[in-house]
Amino acid sequence: MSHPFENKIFALIGSPERCSRRDVYEALAAVGGVIDDRISTFTEYVVEFKHNGKTKKYAKALEDNKKGYLILLNEVQLFDIIDGKAKAPVRPDFGKDMEVLQPLKKHEAYTRQQEKEWNDLLNHKRMSNMAKYGVTMPDGSIAKIDLRPLDLTRRLLELMKKHPDQYGFVIPGTPYEYCNVCGRSAKVHIRADKDSEYIKLCQDCYNEMMAEFTGTEMPEFIPEQFMCDDESGKSHKFNIEFLIFATGKDLTAKEIGKSKRRIQVHGELDADVGAMLQLLKRKIIKAINTKHIDESGYINNGIAEGYIEYNSKRKDHDVIIDGKPFTWEELKKNISSHEGWNIRIELNDVDDIVE
Repeated sequence: MSHPFENKIFALIGSPERCSRRDVYEALAAVGGVIDDRISTFTEYVVEFKHNGKTKKYAKALEDNKKGYLILLNEVQLFDIIDGKAKAPVRPDFGKDMEVLQPLKKHEAYTRQQEKEWNDLLNHKRMSNMAKYGVTMPDGSIAKIDLRPLDLTRRLLELMKKHPDQYGFVIPGTPYEYCNVCGRSAKVHIRADKDSEYIKLCQDCYNEMMAEFTGTEMPEFIPEQFMCDDESGKSHKFNIEFLIFATGKDLTAKEIGKSKRRIQVHGELDADVGAMLQLLKRKIIKAINTKHIDESGYINNGIAEGYIEYNSKRKDHDVIIDGKPFTWEELKKNISSHEGWNIRIELNDVDDIVE
């Protein structure tokens, strides 16, 4: 027979007199109860310990208790019910007298979905409690374990599979942020929609999740760096990044050092990664041996290629050509010196696709 506190959500007010808050957490967890930091629609019980009676949380508890939305308990009542010395009071069932105006379609499916959402809510709050209060180990020590990022990743993956056309927004990670799964440096932020929270993932954890989502095999080996010399003998070193997306996969080489060359190759989901790597190397060699702008800042042969990047210091965009940032003002002289000439401006995404 289950305990009356099983799967019930509690809010705590004040400080216990007979034990610590962690002891309260362990006592409730032992019978299946779940602690929440705030009072919400799902709160079944509020436990009133020693306090000054002046908090907004306590005022809300009194109001909701008066309306029958929750039940207010004191410390003695809580432990008497936990120990089986007293029966747990039950809040009124507001739904029993409601008139059903229209029968629910697919009632069983709706009920299953409601149960799943409720279990997800309970599990998330249990994981929050584990992260806050920790878990008692066999030797008596307390280990704080945070499983929430893993659960968030699982739920996001389920959502992505359910709505593949709206799988999320991916943006680069920023320095000093760490992967929610493994703790390494985060490379990617991903979320289900504009209103949901971001999950921070490293390159490997992100690719493993997207490989499962798309059914793509992870490559056995991707080099972290590539180094080669240009025709003058100068060495260039590039970091290599590999990312899987819902519609394909990308290999990106970013030059290390003062130069900011960025070379990218895009492939379909079933593209051969080895062929993509070979194409990327050829593009790198071509890029480091091509000069689009001469020393005086004029475009060679009337053609220049590069990419656009936001400059946070200037709070404006730069045009990166030959690995060097140029402002629009710096490029202006190329226009004024060709007055009367025709001009064509093209904005392209990645143009090399490996079939």
